[in-house]
Amino acid sequence: MSLAACGALFAQAQDTVGSSSGYNEKVVVTAPYQPGLTMPAKPGFSPEFVDTAMPAPRFDYDIISRPFATVYPVENIKPAKILGEPIPKLWNNSVKIGFGNHLSPLAELNFAMGRSRKYELAAYYRHHSAYGKIKGYDRFKTNHSVNEANVIGRIFSDKFVSSLNILYSQKSVSCYGYGNHDTVPSDIDMLEPYRDQEKRWYQNARGILSFTDNAQDPTDLRFNAVLDYNLNLTNWRSAENTIIADGRVSKVLLADRKSVDMFELGGRLRFEDNTYRDGIKDGYWLPERVGDEIVMDEYIQGNELLNAWHLTLQPELRYKYRILELDAAFAFHLYGNSAWSRYVDKGTHFQFNPVVDLRLHIIKGILTFFVGTGGGVERNTVDKISSVNPFLHPLLFTDLEFTRDKFNAYAGLSGNLSKSIDYRVKVSAHFMEDVLTFDYYRYDYGPHVSYYGYNDFQPYYTGDVFNLRLRGDLNFRFGEKIQAHLDATYNHYDKRLYYSPEFMANVSFKYNIIEGLSAYTGIRAYTNMKALDRIGQEQTLKGCFDWSIGAEYRFIKRMTVFVDLNNLLSQRYYMWYDYPSYRFNFMVGLTVDF
Repeated sequence: MSLAACGALFAQAQDTVGSSSGYNEKVVVTAPYQPGLTMPAKPGFSPEFVDTAMPAPRFDYDIISRPFATVYPVENIKPAKILGEPIPKLWNNSVKIGFGNHLSPLAELNFAMGRSRKYELAAYYRHHSAYGKIKGYDRFKTNHSVNEANVIGRIFSDKFVSSLNILYSQKSVSCYGYGNHDTVPSDIDMLEPYRDQEKRWYQNARGILSFTDNAQDPTDLRFNAVLDYNLNLTNWRSAENTIIADGRVSKVLLADRKSVDMFELGGRLRFEDNTYRDGIKDGYWLPERVGDEIVMDEYIQGNELLNAWHLTLQPELRYKYRILELDAAFAFHLYGNSAWSRYVDKGTHFQFNPVVDLRLHIIKGILTFFVGTGGGVERNTVDKISSVNPFLHPLLFTDLEFTRDKFNAYAGLSGNLSKSIDYRVKVSAHFMEDVLTFDYYRYDYGPHVSYYGYNDFQPYYTGDVFNLRLRGDLNFRFGEKIQAHLDATYNHYDKRLYYSPEFMANVSFKYNIIEGLSAYTGIRAYTNMKALDRIGQEQTLKGCFDWSIGAEYRFIKRMTVFVDLNNLLSQRYYMWYDYPSYRFNFMVGLTVDF
């Protein structure tokens, strides 16, 4: 989202990694915020709701504890005096509208105040939806939509920088994963309504308040604090509250440029609390196996309460000396559930991780070798789970576990091959526990044993699993003319992980043909995935090769037209079993700056 970059005043006094020079005479005139709009999302049903940049679920946990850097520079830099260079006029606001096949409207709005040294205000809104039909699945609606809003304000003071960010999102899908060949047994009248299920929608309201001091001297005590509140709502649950308090205090103990660049000792305290309340007013029965029979003998009351909490303490050390950089920390995690439910046990757990990141700049700017260890704990909330897979069962959704990266080790190379090319290669080994994945909900009791369930999913967890991961990134930029990117990821697991391809790759290329006219293309691919069907038999979902092209042209100073052609090969691929995506689709539209 373009708003994520608004007001980022990164006036860093440091050069690229490994440089020790303190001043660069090259001056670039920037503004705190320039409105920009995202490219329209393809109307495909992907785990990524906002767009389909990666049309496959990525169980790529990156929950490594890392030294926590402040957002804004802590040392004031005396501004350079610019002579004879006019500051260009900025368009503070912009609107983008588009429309495509499958009845897909798009609308985006950016608003920002003008330049100010003391405060900043910006707002963003986005809507995208699709109302088309998919061949072979036209008995049901295949609608989906997303609405997002974001308002941010910042205050810049001589001694601190403070910001308030308020976000809201609503996303919805229809569970259309019954093909025309599927039928509900006619003798089960009570299940007939589930042939055309109610739309699933999810809402998230979030507020983020941050405070960062603006230290006047390198030896001053520095601190940063963030308070993050999330409220998640669905159309079958009442509420899930998440409160995260994050803070850091640090102090430079030694700064002698003859020998040591920086020696810093700091700490991080993090508190997270999740409160999940079951919103089913009348409660519900759950099956219980008695011998060879399954009977409905346990009644779960409505408004069941489930609390989870996560406390992290992370003292850390940062050290720089010539070609060497070292970040080291001790991460202590204390987490657990303070209330019991049918699916989650009450209890307290502890995890300790030595966090080390060592970098050797072997050839300045060209070749850096890095190696390290890490680990961490992540809470699976309603918002997180529904962002991965929105086609969720409306009743069985209380299984909200913690995913643990108990220990990982990694090594790699990074650097710049030239002024235009940079690269990064990383191999890592992860010892995971309770990685999130999904399976169909199935009936297995009473008169419904011959019917295998709804067309929706429930989360479950893998237990212990080993993950070997290899990732490579390559970026190319030739002035303002050409931009290109390539990344590829290989994942190997020591046990079967459904809906998780072994290999994924993305290629993107943009060419600015002439001033105001540019063309771009992208390829997203992944290999076959394994899945279980409704009766529990293993199936293979074929891999995907999704090729898209587009162009935009600024025909007058304030107006730009665009066109996007997606899935040019018209592939029918599946992100989730029995949920095919749209085939070829397009969108055209207009952007206006004012």
